Amino acid sequence: MKKTLFILLMTILFIVSGCNTTDKVQQSDTQERIISLIPSNTEILYDLGVYKEIIGVSTVDDYPKQVKDKEKFDGMKLDYEAILKAKPTIVFAHQSMEKAQEKTLQKLKSKGIKVVVVQDANSFDSLYKSIEQIASVTHKEAEGKAMIKDIKRQIQETAINYKKDVQGKKVFLEISSHPDIYTGGNHTLMNDLLKQLGAVNIFSGIEGYQAVSTEAIVKKNPDIIISTSGLSKKALIKEVKSRNGFKHVEAVKQNQIYAVDPDTVSRPGPRIAQGMETIAQAIANEK
Repeated sequence: MKKTLFILLMTILFIVSGCNTTDKVQQSDTQERIISLIPSNTEILYDLGVYKEIIGVSTVDDYPKQVKDKEKFDGMKLDYEAILKAKPTIVFAHQSMEKAQEKTLQKLKSKGIKVVVVQDANSFDSLYKSIEQIASVTHKEAEGKAMIKDIKRQIQETAINYKKDVQGKKVFLEISSHPDIYTGGNHTLMNDLLKQLGAVNIFSGIEGYQAVSTEAIVKKNPDIIISTSGLSKKALIKEVKSRNGFKHVEAVKQNQIYAVDPDTVSRPGPRIAQGMETIAQAIANEK
């Protein structure tokens, strides 16, 4: 009787242990597999601590350095079969690609893949919403709140530290110069960045990102010209000075022409406060 009872108890323990082992395997099997199709989303994900889950990034991702080992996907021309083959559970897309890639994104959804479209951050407030959205999907709400708090702290410190040298300065932010000169106006993160600093965006009257003429720039006569086009400072100065009428612009006369890192300034992510300080340093003539 005792022997029979012992065997029965051991059998039950074995079954229970087996169930627990199965549960653990299933849990590990359900670990998220994430593909991020735009650099700003990738930077947010890494800063949230979601890096083991990332299996793929966009072809233009370059930060942090660990992304070089990830599989690459063209965010502007999605390869449905390649994405499907990677077996993602979540794909983080962006508003900028939503319309052009609508069919592919819908096909991915039909396969049970969670497609998260992050809206374009046209202000700091919308950036914070993007962080909250990504943090919520990845169950990193606490980390998301901490990230937002840290960005706000850095922004406030920069605004205070540079207020005296930046306040009221007229700035022209050049995003690209070929084939047309582009800048950011109202409802852009760059405009909000200048506003937070107390500087004046000379094209705050236009909506979104638009091409502007050299005549319009000369007429508005900026005190500082800052470029995020990726040109070196030497190449930028040479190009700006060669433009028709620019010799009369205050920024050119005072040699207030600066090239800054486009990634920290234009990517709506955790490094935006660093980008803001770079802009502040340029306006304050500290670069």
